Amino acid sequence: MGALQPGLPSPTVILRHWHVTVIDLKDCFFSIPLHPDDAPKFAFSIPTREAHATFHQNAKGLKRQFQISNDDAKGIIHSCPVCSH
Repeated sequence: MGALQPGLPSPTVILRHWHVTVIDLKDCFFSIPLHPDDAPKFAFSIPTREAHATFHQNAKGLKRQFQISNDDAKGIIHSCPVCSH
């Protein structure tokens, strides 16, 4: 099954009155800048990725240390070129 919207998703299709919007990033890269007040709430924060890159922690260790979901921790490990083999 291919992407419903080929190419990069367009932020203009996000409606203002919607409280939740899902952007599928499986087949492309899209960057949304975070407000500094929201940065601590972001699951894929720099300290989490740096900790994994330095110590190659497993998902359970990342989840416990950074209070992130198991799926987020697995995503970090999956994106690591060393551990994803």
